[in-house]
Amino acid sequence: MVKRIALIGNLNNNFFAITRLLRDNGYDAHLFFRSGQDHFHPKADTYDLSYVNYCHEVNWLDKGFHNVDKENVLEDVKGFDFYIGQGDEAATAYYAGINMDVYYPYGSDVFKYAHLKQEYSFRDKLLSQIRMGKKTITYKQMQRGTLAKYTKGVIVNSREIFSSYWDDIWEERFDALNCGDKRRYVSMPFLYATEYEQLHDTHFQADAHWKSYVDTLRNKYKFIVLYHGRQEWNASPVTAKKSHHLILGFASFLKNNPSASACLVLIDYGQDVQRSRALIAEKGIEDHVVWLPKMYRKDIMYLLKNVDIGSGEFTRSFLTFGTIIEAMFMKKPVLNYRVDELYTQEYDELYPTYAVKEPEEIEVALSDAYSNPQKLKAMGLECYEWVRKYFIAKPIEELIKAIER
Repeated sequence: MVKRIALIGNLNNNFFAITRLLRDNGYDAHLFFRSGQDHFHPKADTYDLSYVNYCHEVNWLDKGFHNVDKENVLEDVKGFDFYIGQGDEAATAYYAGINMDVYYPYGSDVFKYAHLKQEYSFRDKLLSQIRMGKKTITYKQMQRGTLAKYTKGVIVNSREIFSSYWDDIWEERFDALNCGDKRRYVSMPFLYATEYEQLHDTHFQADAHWKSYVDTLRNKYKFIVLYHGRQEWNASPVTAKKSHHLILGFASFLKNNPSASACLVLIDYGQDVQRSRALIAEKGIEDHVVWLPKMYRKDIMYLLKNVDIGSGEFTRSFLTFGTIIEAMFMKKPVLNYRVDELYTQEYDELYPTYAVKEPEEIEVALSDAYSNPQKLKAMGLECYEWVRKYFIAKPIEELIKAIER
């Protein structure tokens, strides 16, 4: 008998990928998600329409959390053998009476929301009802305890929690939740390899937006650096990425290599876009910087195919997250701050990288990458193989073990 799996939540299209990976392994997996940012809809992460048969948009939170119809939630997700959850939708399902078999933390749920006020007053409930018809739950509402109690509840009451190591700050907040021995050090495989493997075929014609423009960029420049994450400087210890360090490092690289045929590609996304634009103008490198609009992952992956090196973050040490995993799957090495000793117990080997943090280090790395294209290609291939093995194959194997348990 084929097991039916319900995946509840879809932040950043994380669960859409896992749903397809499970279906490839013979499970009848279905995704339940609420509408949000358009570039995080399943359609943003696929070149075909088959997803409509197993992805279901839910309206549980359309009238605010206090007006959730529990019976409606239960009716939507009844009849499944195994529940995998993440985010607000999972917290809502828990509120309706469903425990998750596996919960995947996404970051702020553990770091911030689960630690907010756990109870709420009649006045707070009334204020929530006044907001009927608005789909987003504001941070102020979270502070009043509208969803925080159930965010914490869905985490600590899940059977197992799958999460790779984050950093000392996040791990301390996780430990404070007292989840017992439920933690499994397993990455969340949020990239559907089958979809993007075909991009490695030079004959495959991707149905990507701005394809001709990307092709033009590739033909124009010898060396293309891409950072496709948010422009965030130092907003908070959770969201800060120090994306300006890449701009400063790239400016220094151009100063030391004035004849370089090089381009920095950035996405018009994040609260510090204007600050970054001003810094680029101040450094006089506008002619070497290209801004692209916020785009779907399926378009980002084609863009990554046509650059030389990707970029991550330069604040806290991280091993795996969206921008660098996507880049490495497209056989591109990355610039990213990483402290290796934090991950050697969890992994037998680490992917090669330019482990940098300060602008001066980034400049040196860019100079090395520009001068050694064959080294860059070899690093990219190793990165791709690491992602296939440690970020996709092994995590899915561990999830299947949990399902079969």
